[in-house]
Order: sequence, then structure tokens, then C-alpha cells
Amino acid sequence: MRKEHVREITRDVFDLADRIREVDDEYRLYYNFDHERYEVRKRGEIAITWTEPLSAALVVKLRETHVRRRNELLREIERAEAQAKRDAEYRAKERIGESIEGYMSAAWRKS
Repeated sequence: MRKEHVREITRDVFDLADRIREVDDEYRLYYNFDHERYEVRKRGEIAITWTEPLSAALVVKLRETHVRRRNELLREIERAEAQAKRDAEYRAKERIGESIEGYMSAAWRKS
């Protein structure tokens, strides 16, 4: 497998590289010569690709996707917590029911 020819862009006329880092401090702007596109990467992984000329639209898109994902993750966490709470309540009710059943069964045998 050959290595891609990619170069990080640290300075540009519109300061987009800096503005991208404002969205997420770990975002970095690259140009991929093999695919003729811009790439925003985080920890080396591609977060978004951009084939249009560099503009503020890239920063806007990054903000939208960054916030959307954060909100989506928060909803997933909230759903998981709610499900865990329902499961715990169900198990507690089951234990209570088993305890009552055992008590009633013991009382019935004594009579």
C-alpha cells in the first residue's frame, strides 16, 4: 500500500486553518494531492473531506456536524441511562415480588 501525498495547511489567506481549530482544537486542515481535495482530520483520522474551493462554508459545515454529533451522543447517553434506570426498577420489583411470594408461601404452609 502506498502512502498518500498529504500536506498540512497551517496558514492560508482566510485564516481557515485557525478557524477550523476554533471548532475543535484537534482539527487540522490538509490537502490531499492524490485525491485533489481538502481534508479536516482529527488525530490523523478524516473528519470531513472538501472538494470545493476553501471558504467559510467549510467552517460552517464543521460547526454543524460537530454540534450535531455532540447532541446526538448526549441523546444516546440519556437513552442508555433511562433504560438502565428502567431495568434496575424492573429487577427491584421482581425481587420484591419474589420476596412477597416467598413470605406468602411460608405463611400458607404454617396455617
